[in-house]
Amino acid sequence: MTTTPVARDLPTVAFYGDSITTGHRSISSPERRWSSLVCTELDWREVNIAIDGMGFYRRRGPRDADGKLTNSADDTTLLDAVVRLRPDAVVVCLSANDLRFMDDMPDVIAQCTRRDFERLATELPGVPVVAVTYFPGTQLSHRGLGIVANVENACKATGATYVDAFRHVVDANTALVNEDEVHPNDEGHRLLAEAILPTLRSLNLTARERVRY
Repeated sequence: MTTTPVARDLPTVAFYGDSITTGHRSISSPERRWSSLVCTELDWREVNIAIDGMGFYRRRGPRDADGKLTNSADDTTLLDAVVRLRPDAVVVCLSANDLRFMDDMPDVIAQCTRRDFERLATELPGVPVVAVTYFPGTQLSHRGLGIVANVENACKATGATYVDAFRHVVDANTALVNEDEVHPNDEGHRLLAEAILPTLRSLNLTARERVRY
């Protein structure tokens, strides 16, 4: 007699972000990215919903004639995917890719940031949302400080948790990034995981009951 293994009902967590979340150009294997490391440690199921170069505004529109994603204040395709997933928690790691637009359209970027957090709060009631920002250094320009303030303010307004320690991990240490001096390497990702792990552990997640077909 043989038995069919039953899949374990683990908490499902959506990691909604950019290249820092995908591990783009910097890690030796996908399981070395910070999101995967914390999920392994906490026994969570990771769903990585991220696009390299995406921000709350940048690369949020349809593809142009060259096949490149355009900038948009309206497109919410990935955000929609997070909501449809009905996860047990959401971790947001976006924002740095909006840096180049902060001088020209700070109000639009602030509005886009609030929109994402407001939708997560209203459409996923009771689901904890944890947010971080990432920069390769801690000496930020007024644009970088504005981006951090956008995320902090959106978190305060919606009850999300902002983990500021995450953006202080690399702090211009070239031993923690790849040759572009931006994207963290394996060791950088390990330390990013350590920075956010206490907050994520404190969520004490259990898998939500899901409809089975």
